[in-house]
Amino acid sequence: MSADALFPIAAEDVAITSDDCYTPPWVFDAMGLHFDLDVAAPNGGPWHVPCSRYYTAVDDGLASPWEGLVWCNPPFSNYLPWAEKWAAHPTGVLMGIMGSRSPARRVMFGAADAVAFINCIFPRPTREPLNLMQAVFVAFRGVGVEPAERLAAANAHGAVLYGRADA
Repeated sequence: MSADALFPIAAEDVAITSDDCYTPPWVFDAMGLHFDLDVAAPNGGPWHVPCSRYYTAVDDGLASPWEGLVWCNPPFSNYLPWAEKWAAHPTGVLMGIMGSRSPARRVMFGAADAVAFINCIFPRPTREPLNLMQAVFVAFRGVGVEPAERLAAANAHGAVLYGRADA
């Protein structure tokens, strides 16, 4: 529980919602990265995210400080503030779905060194996987383009879009 929280929340008081979708292990295997911080981990920990520390909804990863290389698969229902915070952080990887009208898309593309597009089925705490019928993106900032290339190569329909000119 974050010491700075206005109203402390216990893990058992956080409901499972439609936002609870876990990144499949193969995504991490393909990227080959170890993260300092998972900023939007499920209650009980990061399941299988290769990270040293994590924030859950109890910690409020959006309000807490981000340090080092961050992994961010945030709640899709409130995506824009997470994308903005990721874009302001120097090193991180951001996952999202490719909505054609999403204002977060402009934020992400403006800050990314590279973006991998993949097809993905998300495990869920209810054990009913979520199969999105649209592309999933994984944006990379401050880690080079190689993790994006490895991720795209690991997916039958993977592709990479190269981003910022100063990358």
